Amino acid sequence: MEIAYPFAVFERMGVDADILMPQGGKAAIYHRGKVDSSLAAIESSEYFRQKITHSLAPCQVIPGGYAGIFYPGGGGQFYDVVNNDSIAGIAATIYANGGIIGTAGHGAVSLLNIRLNDSSYLVKGKKITCFPKSISAKWLPVDWEKGLKERGATVILPVTANEKEYGVQLVDESRKIISGSYAENAAWVAEQIAVYIKM
Repeated sequence: MEIAYPFAVFERMGVDADILMPQGGKAAIYHRGKVDSSLAAIESSEYFRQKITHSLAPCQVIPGGYAGIFYPGGGGQFYDVVNNDSIAGIAATIYANGGIIGTAGHGAVSLLNIRLNDSSYLVKGKKITCFPKSISAKWLPVDWEKGLKERGATVILPVTANEKEYGVQLVDESRKIISGSYAENAAWVAEQIAVYIKM
């Protein structure tokens, strides 16, 4: 859901999207529990299936051709993305070129090691939300909350009952980083990215 719903948003709003994987090829798509009809429709879309079957490797990406990058959540971000210098470099270049970066849920961990041209961390001075570590799987190998704070980010987590149920959705004042606490916020993040790109 963290990639399918955003992908559908991009398609509906006329924003072409590619899927990037550390090695390219067929993406590992999984979901939790029951698949509702809207998710099933996205999964069966020929356009979506073509994109997830033929994802790009970092060496195939020309950052200047992209206006943004979206990091979905999921455990793979902790093992395949957070320490991937090639993907971090792509994101840094897109950002430096005026592009936008979005995350949902655990996707925020992928921002930890992105450095800008002046060697500062991308997240320094930015407001970001993420999936709360306090309610997350204990086996995940990176403390993303602590890491984001150490790199200078202001991390805002769900606190009120409403936020705990629906998550926090943030647009940093720079308007170049958009984040949502939960997987369910991924479509909103994608909408904000699309709006920014079309401005």
